[in-house]
Amino acid sequence: MKQLIVIVLVLAGLYFMFDHTDPLPLNHEAIGLGVNHMAHSLFGIILLVVAGFVWWKSRKEKKQV
Repeated sequence: MKQLIVIVLVLAGLYFMFDHTDPLPLNHEAIGLGVNHMAHSLFGIILLVVAGFVWWKSRKEKKQV
């Protein structure tokens, strides 16, 4: 289950950092950001950090068992 969460977080983080153009959902124009790419990049980075943290915690728990 945690692997699925990590995969979803990584994919969402990469989506927000790189590929959120007009035909895709939650693009800049759809939510009113215009050309403000920094907000999506920051959100993408946060999602990637959370994915790394979840992955790290799950590996740590496996080693203790």
